[in-house]
Amino acid sequence: SGSTRRWNPATAAAAAATAEAPHALRKEQQPRTGPLGVGDRVLLARGYEHDQEVMLGPLKEGVVGEIVEVLDGPQPLKVLANGELWHYERGALVREGQEQEPISLHPGARVDASNARLGLLVVRGKDWFRGDQDGGAGNVGVVMIVDDIPEGRIGVLWPPSSTARRYSAGAGGQYELQIAPGHTQPLLPPGTLVNASNATLGLLVERGRDWHRGNDDGGPGSVGVIVSLVDDCLVVNVFWPLVRTLANHRVGTNGMFDLQAASLQDTSQRAKAASSLASAQVQHKTPRACPLDVGDRVILAHGYESDEAVKLGPLKEGVVGEVVEVLDGPQPLKVLANGELWHYERGALVREGQEQPREAEYKGSPG
Repeated sequence: SGSTRRWNPATAAAAAATAEAPHALRKEQQPRTGPLGVGDRVLLARGYEHDQEVMLGPLKEGVVGEIVEVLDGPQPLKVLANGELWHYERGALVREGQEQEPISLHPGARVDASNARLGLLVVRGKDWFRGDQDGGAGNVGVVMIVDDIPEGRIGVLWPPSSTARRYSAGAGGQYELQIAPGHTQPLLPPGTLVNASNATLGLLVERGRDWHRGNDDGGPGSVGVIVSLVDDCLVVNVFWPLVRTLANHRVGTNGMFDLQAASLQDTSQRAKAASSLASAQVQHKTPRACPLDVGDRVILAHGYESDEAVKLGPLKEGVVGEVVEVLDGPQPLKVLANGELWHYERGALVREGQEQPREAEYKGSPG
């Protein structure tokens, strides 16, 4: 004998609803097409997990957000994820569950619309035809302009010439650039002071604690990119897209730090920075030499150890002193070493750890 199920109107209604459910679910689960819009559940497009700006936002690999507003501008998609709102460009996001094309950021990969980004380090690629405009084979450039990427072009600055040009990144089927060997996307927590140890080619920066250059950067919130490092002193050269200017800035000279890692949360400034580099040749300030200054730790330059006048002072071979004052005259550097003050001419001293020239002429006098 089997058990008998009694008919129940509520149960029957539920069963009928269940029978209808698969069709309704099939309709709801059909993938949406067209541009992303409000209500779409999104995640990061492949390759954007390592983008310097994207890494500051709430979307991480595997995290799903929802578009709550679509605005104008280069980063129109306002997304809510993990309780935080953030703006993204369209190319940075895909719908949840959407099949993605792979994005290549490995060295040697061609630069195209999928991987071009501010600060990307590049070298000449397979379709290069511009001779030594890049400074020679193997010279590394920095991507400075990406607003033309829908047309298949990007702007690149080539240190040390401080010139910028636009190159094909898909326009006409040409790919003139590839990702530089050893490239990694530099990243520091927003607001971190940039110093000699963490300054990296391609790092995005903004004015920092000891900024003293007025609006040379284009104004508060402007974002620049480190385009070259000065090995023998504590300065870096930065390109400021808003004003198309290259200038050098202190990253430890005399204990001063002009720069910090960019927050990149001001999207209007970011948009201006991306669209302002229109000229082929940038205006620039010639990078200055980095003279010895107060606070520098110094040693004698090669050849001065045997100078009769220098022998009277406190600096000997292997002894480190500190510049305590810079004066006028032929011997402007006042140095404290072993508790004694002494004046030296500039050519007599080099920074501790600096590679030294071999020629030297000096006359010194007690302090």
